[in-house]
Amino acid sequence: MNKKDTNLNYKDLIQTVSEIVSNEKIYKDGLVLVYELEEKRHKQMDEHLFYKSNPSETKFTHRELIEVEIGGTLVRFVKKNKK
Repeated sequence: MNKKDTNLNYKDLIQTVSEIVSNEKIYKDGLVLVYELEEKRHKQMDEHLFYKSNPSETKFTHRELIEVEIGGTLVRFVKKNKK
């Protein structure tokens, strides 16, 4: 991930989870990664993941809680709380 770009994208997500999955020193049983995203980025990630896993004619409906399993690791996306 570019140090100037702090927005998580799909490529960064796959790369990060791949590093965790392939590292035998990390105990993964029960591991859940949680990313807090700004509302706009949360929706973008939801839409991107939706279209990666569904036929293009399927209607997209934004979800509050996004969960995907990658390499046996659960990744959860939540909206960052506004303060």
